[in-house]
Amino acid sequence: MRKMLVLFLVLGLASAANAMLINVDGLEGDSFEVDLTTTITVVSEDPSSWLGYIIIEDGGAGSLENPIILDAAGDIGAATAYTEAGWGTGFELTASMSPSGVPAVAAGSQFSFDYIGAVGDTATISLFVDPEYTTPVASVNLTVVPEPMTVVLLSLGALFLRRRR
Repeated sequence: MRKMLVLFLVLGLASAANAMLINVDGLEGDSFEVDLTTTITVVSEDPSSWLGYIIIEDGGAGSLENPIILDAAGDIGAATAYTEAGWGTGFELTASMSPSGVPAVAAGSQFSFDYIGAVGDTATISLFVDPEYTTPVASVNLTVVPEPMTVVLLSLGALFLRRRR
C-alpha cells in the first residue's frame, strides 16, 4: 500500500510539473522570431500553489523586465528578481494564497513579463518548477528580428539609391 501511495505522489508531482507552459505574445510553441519587445506569459493548467524560476538561460541575450502578477497567481503571488551564475537571470516565482485568500490560485495565466532584446539577439527562456529545479518544465527559443516595416523601408531606400546611380 505504501508503495502505491509513493507512486501516486510521484505521478502527481510529475503531472503538476507538466501542466506549465510559456506563451510568447499569446502563442504556444518552441521557437519564435520576435520584435524588440515581446510579452512572455507563464500559464498553469493546474490551480495549485507552486514555486519556480523563469530565466534567460546563461549565454542568452536580452532581459526579462516588468513582471506582472496576475490574479490567477493568488493573493500572495510574487515575482522576485533572481540571478545565478552559470544558470541564468530572471525571476523567482511564487503562486500562492493565504488561507482566506481572494483571489485564490487558479489555472490560467499567472505571470507576465516583457522580454526586451536587440536585433540579432537569441535567448532560451526556461521555466523550472519545484521539487528539483534541474529540468525545465517549459522552454522557448527566441530570436529578435527587425519588424517588417523596417525591412520594407530599408529595401525601398536601397532601390532608391540604386535608381539614382
